[in-house]
Amino acid sequence: MRHNRGRIPGNVERIVSSGTSAGGALSALLGASGDSPLYVAALRELRAADASDAVFASADWCPITDLEHADMAYEWCWGGNPLADGSTVDATVSAALKAQFTDHLAELRLTAPGTGRLTARNLDAHLVRAHLEPSATRYLAALSDADRAAYLAAHPFLGWDGTDATFTWAGFLAHAGARKKDAPAFDAFDLSTPECNLFGTGTTAARHFTPYALRHADGPGARLDADLPGTLHRMNPMYHLVDQVNPHRSRHWWIRLGTKDSDTSLTVAAVLAARLENLGDDVDLRYYWDAGHGADDDPGDFIAWIARISGTHPTHPTHPARPTRRAVATAPTP
Repeated sequence: MRHNRGRIPGNVERIVSSGTSAGGALSALLGASGDSPLYVAALRELRAADASDAVFASADWCPITDLEHADMAYEWCWGGNPLADGSTVDATVSAALKAQFTDHLAELRLTAPGTGRLTARNLDAHLVRAHLEPSATRYLAALSDADRAAYLAAHPFLGWDGTDATFTWAGFLAHAGARKKDAPAFDAFDLSTPECNLFGTGTTAARHFTPYALRHADGPGARLDADLPGTLHRMNPMYHLVDQVNPHRSRHWWIRLGTKDSDTSLTVAAVLAARLENLGDDVDLRYYWDAGHGADDDPGDFIAWIARISGTHPTHPTHPARPTRRAVATAPTP
């Protein structure tokens, strides 16, 4: 798009990527990895245009990302919930992965207003206070008095003082219901998940990409294939925000997901947002109450957000007399 500046409509310095699910992961990656040297060889091999690949803003709905830590995060969030058929996952596997997430979160050294350092001990309270209770509050406030009373009567775990919703993490998990995926959720022991296929190579359709799943299959001494660490870095926006902080990343982020979305852990969006906020970026994160995977409950707000951050809103002090049209790149949804 930048290479065709002047040939296409829109301001090529105001590109906004958007995507959902796997597309949300790609959109987040575009936002985090702009102009990273990790992709130079691949772009040359593709004969890509010689231009910047950084985007101005990144919009990510329910991003399936941070895959090397996704199994850990999933068990921390949904580990105690049953599968749709009422069965439970292997408790030993779930507990082991949950313990790994505790260590991983400590290594990130994230902070959040009102909570301080985020740890596995306070993350549940942080999610409830900062994200889930505000989501329920918005939902309840938008209902009619009769519908609100009926909803509250049907969901006694919810407290409502006329202004704000309150509840516990345990109450929320019971309300959320069945988890969608077995354990491990992403690097399945039998290599059956799409994520294992993502890391296939050559004539190998699927590979393990976490040491935990690999060693479960091949023994305690098994090691990931030599190319996988670099591939994981190129696939994970968090690498560009934690391990090698990218100065060319997007500085504006729109992140959304449903509170009943068990395609991934509710922590993924919160951890991504917390890291971006710790870096000083502009982050608009919202959870949609009772919504599932792929929900988009505020599309008009997204367009207004683009106008605000790009300076094209009529009330913005730098609004031009004749605003340029914006180019929006959309990442694919599987």
